[in-house]
Amino acid sequence: MAASTGEVLNREVVRDHFRRPRNRGSLGAPATSGHAHNPFCGDTVRVWARVEDGLIAEASFDGRGCSISQAAASMLTALVAGSEVGAVAGLRRAFTEGLAPDGPELPKRLGDLRALAGVRRFPSRVRCAVLPFDALEEALAPARDTEEE
Repeated sequence: MAASTGEVLNREVVRDHFRRPRNRGSLGAPATSGHAHNPFCGDTVRVWARVEDGLIAEASFDGRGCSISQAAASMLTALVAGSEVGAVAGLRRAFTEGLAPDGPELPKRLGDLRALAGVRRFPSRVRCAVLPFDALEEALAPARDTEEE
């Protein structure tokens, strides 16, 4: 069965983020970081975030793993720069709901992360796509704690 034009384009977006990742490398202080590891496949991602006035001023990542986890980290760090810290939970919810086997179409606000929609056909790979969100949420925990005080 031949791949549709949309599937081919999505694969190209994923491949581009994997081969030419955006925001790869650590951020210096005062950035915080979070780490996530998938013990089933060995993928690992660390995400750094610099938060200023409730906004993610800058985000970056480093890690090792499959093209899905590493491309998702590149896509996510590019997407959240300039976003409110509180917006990340909604982005994650929309992403994970859209990756469910019968989930809704991924919303446009997810940007390049929408290219990972085909992962829903491979439930064991969904964890790879969501891994960077785990690391980002850990990195943002200090900022959320400060907001709650």
